[in-house]
Amino acid sequence: MLPNIICISLADQPTRRAYMARQLAAIGAGYRFLDGIRVDLTAGWPAAYDRQARLAYSLTDLRAGEIGCYLSHRQAWQEFLTSTDELCCVLEDDAELHADFSATVEALCRCRESWDLVRLLGFSAQPFKQLQRISGPHYLVDYWRKQPCGAVGYLLTREAAQRLLDHTATIIHPIDNAIDREWEHRLRLRGVEPPILSHVEAFASTIGVRGAGKQRWPAKLKRESNRLTTNLRKQLWSLGKRLYYLFH
Repeated sequence: MLPNIICISLADQPTRRAYMARQLAAIGAGYRFLDGIRVDLTAGWPAAYDRQARLAYSLTDLRAGEIGCYLSHRQAWQEFLTSTDELCCVLEDDAELHADFSATVEALCRCRESWDLVRLLGFSAQPFKQLQRISGPHYLVDYWRKQPCGAVGYLLTREAAQRLLDHTATIIHPIDNAIDREWEHRLRLRGVEPPILSHVEAFASTIGVRGAGKQRWPAKLKRESNRLTTNLRKQLWSLGKRLYYLFH
């Protein structure tokens, strides 16, 4: 049986919502739409946004659309935890479901002891370790160098939802980057290869355009120092994975 699906969709995007409704109805999934959050920055930055930490890391602020997306995913996790469901599938409204979506998701649910969160589509190809065959040509995989980014669709457990809520209480990074920081929250992030979703390129992005960052050298130096620390922790985490798979 498929888990219940929460589809994040802006209320003023009826074409995208109708597109998702047709797909989800066709597979007989239990689903509900979560109205995506729009953020108006003319009223100031949200209280949870750590602007100082963001600029120290990136030199550029998050866009209003990125913050809205961030808050929408957190709301999806909160709604999931108010239910009695053990698993949840979160989709954004620009996902195209492949023909074997249902069978693969059902198979993933049967091996849920092997993962905390499974990304159903990643945006950048990354090296991975095949952990087990799931269904047909699809494998549950672990990306041992870096995560492939994106939050178009994923499965997660209740424990993962709660840990991610705690981990993302302060807004610094886009939501997919925050999820990817596995060396911090220590969830077992997994993926499906080949993926069972595609991104519908015909739908225009609702995230917006990011402005140029400051170019003064003291700020750039601070940014590089912060990124060096992050990259060191990430590389140590990656090394641990590689050593583990070398001997298992």
